[in-house]
Amino acid sequence: MSPIVTELLEIPNAFTPNDDGKNDVFLPKIFGIDDMNLKIYNRFGQLVFESYNPSFGWDGKFQGAPQPIDVYAYTLIVKFADGRTESRKGSVTLIR
Repeated sequence: MSPIVTELLEIPNAFTPNDDGKNDVFLPKIFGIDDMNLKIYNRFGQLVFESYNPSFGWDGKFQGAPQPIDVYAYTLIVKFADGRTESRKGSVTLIR
């Protein structure tokens, strides 16, 4: 009998990096994966954040400077524990 693999991929559409301890980091909730790549782009197409760590999300800063309220594009590629790969593209709103 094969083990049951449970995956969960939940991506928020907004976050508020204002250091109040609530929703300060844009971080997809991903379970049951072996690998991931998250990239965030500003409206000019400039890469402002990249992470390969499912526990490390974007704090709304680029090179240490807080980024403005805006809508940012993201790409996310995940490799699940069963070998499947899934890609997602979307946007996230940074609210201050």
